[in-house]
Amino acid sequence: MRSVVGLEIHSQLLTQTKAFCSCKNDSNSAPNTNICPVCTGQPGALPVLNEKVVEFAIRAAIALKCEVHEVSSFDRKNYFYPDLPKGYQITQYFHPIATNGYLDLENGKRVRIRRIHIEEDAGKMVHSSENITESKESLIDFNRCGIPLIEIVTEPDMERSDEAREFMEKLRDILRAIDVCSGNMEEGALRCDANVSVVDDDGRSSSRVEVKNINSFKYVQYAIDYEIERISSVLRSGKDVKHETRGWDFTTKTTVSMRSKEEENDYRYFPEPDLPVLVLSKDEIKTIMENLPELPDEKAKRYENVHMISHDNAVVLSKDKKLSSYFENAVSKGIDPRDASNWIVNDLLSLFNADSEEFDPEKIPLDHLKLLIDYTNSSKISRLSAREVLAGMYKSGKDPKTLIEEMNLLQISNEDALVPVAKAVIDENPSVVEQYRNGKSSVIGFFVGNVMKKTKGKADPKIVGDLVKRLLDGEHK
Repeated sequence: MRSVVGLEIHSQLLTQTKAFCSCKNDSNSAPNTNICPVCTGQPGALPVLNEKVVEFAIRAAIALKCEVHEVSSFDRKNYFYPDLPKGYQITQYFHPIATNGYLDLENGKRVRIRRIHIEEDAGKMVHSSENITESKESLIDFNRCGIPLIEIVTEPDMERSDEAREFMEKLRDILRAIDVCSGNMEEGALRCDANVSVVDDDGRSSSRVEVKNINSFKYVQYAIDYEIERISSVLRSGKDVKHETRGWDFTTKTTVSMRSKEEENDYRYFPEPDLPVLVLSKDEIKTIMENLPELPDEKAKRYENVHMISHDNAVVLSKDKKLSSYFENAVSKGIDPRDASNWIVNDLLSLFNADSEEFDPEKIPLDHLKLLIDYTNSSKISRLSAREVLAGMYKSGKDPKTLIEEMNLLQISNEDALVPVAKAVIDENPSVVEQYRNGKSSVIGFFVGNVMKKTKGKADPKIVGDLVKRLLDGEHK
């Protein structure tokens, strides 16, 4: 069996005000404080399109390699739900602002983007219980009504859940890079609906099932995996798969049936009579294109080609603007790019990840990081000790010199001080000495390791290695 996956992603735009009124674009304020007659659908209140919404939609469309249309228009999507006070949503159905884009995955697969259109968000229902069926009351916060969205609809080009997750993560990185969306799924700024179907071995496709309420990248993968297995199981039993909308329940890690899937004609789309056709000039589109910042994939390639760092490190560093800026500033301060990338990706980020914190460049000033790398590269402290110092810098904010002195971590590089330790290790292991004299030179590492243990990691391993070899060969006087 083969699975088929397409995504519909709603991205809240980072404009100051809402899509069609001057209310503040902030759904986290006290409930029902950022509302007006327009966004709550009062009779006679007319929408006015926010120019920034159009600019942000064009930015996203260009970044996703879409064709931006000079003429697009708005429509009404009609449905009744308590958090939609107008009884309809302003969207773009017949003539969206952009179509025919794509986003490439790491495995080389190209996921086509069918369309990008502008629309407004609905309000938010707050239930007295997490289990809706047990709720005794539900309240409505209209602050989110009218917040601008772009909906990004892909073609069903993905076959696996990990591809869908990667698409979402790369999309998030792009939207952040061009400053149009925060990308925070947990806060609802980026919301994903997955359309899943399964094709059996005879080439027959199941009905398409839409999965909603997926609020993290991890759950995108879990929900799609669960639904693929559920649909496959229904097909194996010889039954028909219902064409329905299901919700992801993160507490049970399952999908649950919500309702039969609406057809497009159920929404009774018709042109929005209160908004004129949106007409763009070629110059407007060109200006936005020329001012678009470097995108993550482009930045990663530059890091690989110019700074000669590994592909994996380049991808990580290019994902986040604060991280890439920190890396570039490190290089400008004279830190070797490969050293900088390895320390930032492998060591520094692990400290933030362990605390589930976003990267904060102020936690480890670049001057402190440079000093730590200099200490390590000059063999004044070992790499292992350097990691301890970095953790101390992260927790205390102290500079590396102070911490190295406090922790007594300076390496012993004086050969005279290391001779008695090395001789003791050699004397304690006559059988290993015999192996060396029989031609097994790799046992040098055994002696070096034991000297490092006796000195609690303070000895310079390069000096120890040379010293041990000369002692074993009888060359040291």
